Amino acid sequence: MKISLTNSKLGALIPSLNLPAIITCRKDAPCKHLCYACKGNFKYPNVTKSHLNNYQHFLNNPEDFFNEIKEFLKSPLRIYSFFRWHASGDIISKEYFINMIKIADACPDIKFLAFTKQFEIINEYVKVFGISTIPNNLHIVFSMWDKNFKVENPYNFPTTWVDFKDKSQNPKIPEMAIPCIGKCWQCQSCWSLQQGQSVVFHQH
Repeated sequence: MKISLTNSKLGALIPSLNLPAIITCRKDAPCKHLCYACKGNFKYPNVTKSHLNNYQHFLNNPEDFFNEIKEFLKSPLRIYSFFRWHASGDIISKEYFINMIKIADACPDIKFLAFTKQFEIINEYVKVFGISTIPNNLHIVFSMWDKNFKVENPYNFPTTWVDFKDKSQNPKIPEMAIPCIGKCWQCQSCWSLQQGQSVVFHQH
C-alpha cells in the first residue's frame, strides 16, 4: 500500500490514495485523451508502479487494503485533517464505495474528497440506501466534461467543470462555479462543497 504525500497541487499535508488511471475509470470516460494522470509526474516508473500495486492489493485483499488506509489515518501520530481519494483513478465498484463510507465514519475528524465519473455507482448506492447514509465528511463531487458528455445527477451532487482551451467544447458552466487556484492546501474549498455547488478547472 502506498499513500502519496508528494502531490504538488495537494501539498504535503493532504495525503491521497491513488490507483491506475484508465483501467479503474469508466469504460467510456471521455477524458482519456487529455487525462492529467497519464502524463507528467504520473508517468514516472515508480509512480506508475505504486498505483498499480495499490490496485493489485485491492483486488487480492480488499479488506486488508481498506484496513491499511484506516490504520494510516487513525495513527496517533497523524497530523492530517484532509484526505483525497484518487488524484489518479476512480471508484471501482459499489463495494469499494461502501468501504470509503466506512472509513469516513471511522475518521469523523478528517474531511474526505473524491471527484468521480463513476456516476452510476453513486446514484445506485443512493437509490438503495439514501443520500443521508453518506457521511458529511465524505464529499463526493461529480466530474463533468465537455458539452457532449451527459451526466445523470438526480441527487444534485456538487460538480466540477473544465474550462477548455477550445471554448467551443465548453458546456454551460455554472456562473457561480468556484475557480480552482491550483493550490489545494491553501484553498480547501472542494472539501466543503455542498449540493448544487460547483468548481471550475482550466484545462491542464
